[in-house]
Order: sequence, then C-alpha cells, then structure tokens
Amino acid sequence: MAYDTALRAAPSGSFRAGGTVLVAAILVPIALALALVPPSARAPGLTHAFVEQLPDTQAALVPDMPRFARMAAGDLYALFVERGYELGALRRGGEPVPRLVVEQLPGDLAELDSIDLRKSVFIKSLLPLLLLENERISTEREKLLAVVEKAGPPDAKDAAFLEELAERYDTAPGNLRELLRRVDVVPVSLALAQAALESGWGTSRGAKDGHSVFGHMRFGVDDEGRVRHFADLPTAVEAYALNLNTHRAYAEFRRARAALRAEGKPLDGHSLAQHLHRYSERRMDYVRDVRSVMRANALRSLDQAKLDLDG
Repeated sequence: MAYDTALRAAPSGSFRAGGTVLVAAILVPIALALALVPPSARAPGLTHAFVEQLPDTQAALVPDMPRFARMAAGDLYALFVERGYELGALRRGGEPVPRLVVEQLPGDLAELDSIDLRKSVFIKSLLPLLLLENERISTEREKLLAVVEKAGPPDAKDAAFLEELAERYDTAPGNLRELLRRVDVVPVSLALAQAALESGWGTSRGAKDGHSVFGHMRFGVDDEGRVRHFADLPTAVEAYALNLNTHRAYAEFRRARAALRAEGKPLDGHSLAQHLHRYSERRMDYVRDVRSVMRANALRSLDQAKLDLDG
C-alpha cells in the first residue's frame, strides 16, 4: 500500500496547505468502558496523533501462508478452535501462535452477544499479523547488527543494504546508532491495546470499511479528515509499526526501547506505553486508557507469544 504524497505534519498539529497530511485519529471511549462493554454503546471523543509521511509499505508475508478473507465472526471463531488456537494456552506459554493471515476483520463483530467472544476473535485475528511483522523487523535488525559488528567500513553489499534500510526507516545510512533505535519490534500488548481503543475492538466503520484499526486518518487541504483506508489488515499493521519506528513524535518511545535493550531487559508494552503520550491529544489520559485495556484484558501475558515454527 502506498501513502499519498504528503507534507510533514508538525506534532503540534499545525498544518500548511499544499499537500495531504497523514495523521492517526483515535476514537477513545473511557478505557474501562472499552474493556468491559460493547464499544458501540459509548460515544467516542475525537483525538489526533500526528504522523510523518511514510515510505511505501512492502509485502511482508509468505505467499503460501494460509490467508482468510472476510468471514462471519462465528465462522472465524470456529476456524480458530479447529486449529487449536486458544488464548489461555498462549498466556500459559504452552502453545505457539499459528501462522495464518486474517486479511479482514468480520463485519459482524458488533453483533456477537458475548463481549468476551468479540474480544477473543479480535485478538486472535491481529496477534499473528503483529508477530509476523515483528518477525520481519527482527530479521532486518539481525542483518543490521551483523553489519554493525563487522570491522572496518561496509562493503558494497552491506552499503546497499544500509541505504535501503535507511530509506525505509527515514534516517541516514551512516547513522547506525539511530538505525538500531528504529529497526526494532513493537510489543504486541501495546499494539493490541491501541488497536482495541482506536477501532472499538474492530467494530468501528474505519475498521470494517478500510481495515483502519490503528486510527490512521488523512487530512487534505479542503476537508476535515478522512479515515485512511488500507488494502488489508497486514498492510495496516505494517504501517502502524513503521509509524512508531520513524515518526519524530515517538523518538522518546524508541530511546526507551533502546535503553531496555541495552540493559538486557524484555520490551514491556506497559512500560513503553508512557512514551506514546504524543500519539493522542489526550496525552497521559490516553496512556492511562491504553494501560487499562492491557490490564483488563491480560494483554501483557501475550508479549512472550511465539509463532509456530512449522507454519
């Protein structure tokens, strides 16, 4: 998916005419309400997170991986059961996450009588995509670390790799320290909590019509903002991770993540959430909502989830 040509948006929210500016819009009900009741029963409040222009996203998934277009929520849940995909086992660390790609969220999620069932289908749909994106980023990071650890200047092959990586992550190829800060994974607990808030657990119009589960919106010169549509859920996931890894507003998040790396500590979504206060105009209230969703839905226990190695 390619974003439209855009001007760089100031984090303060000031806009200048002459281009299309990408932002992330967040429809945030009270966090406890989101965690415990149907999102459609609450009136959301509009907030914004400003994002830089991003490079074109790339196809990140294995072509022959099982892929599923839009299905009824009950049918998708039955598919997960058939494959032994169960969140309780994941949280206990006993089972891997199957390598499957849900390309579209069910359009009837809001019609499910059980809130727990709705959340389960939402989490199970997004979790493999988030892990697949983190796997792709980890591969890039491992190659980058191998180049950094080599003695002497990079050879032609390594130089080309650094050039390509720097273009994707919007920094200079010679700035290896900054590249290492940017080329890194996003804890799935953080991503899932943000997606739940932004999309009302997958029931928002943007999520159903345009796969916009992370609140991306686009503001043009003559309009008040439109939900940014994506080709599918994997593309939206990739854009979300790239946004956190490149936008200047999230430099604090990247520094905190690098500090955890340097200390040999795990990347904890709950801890890192505090550094995303610029994702929303609600600032620390937004951070508290993200953390509330994490706690209410035991999302931190999924940070250690692993993909099935056998596919």
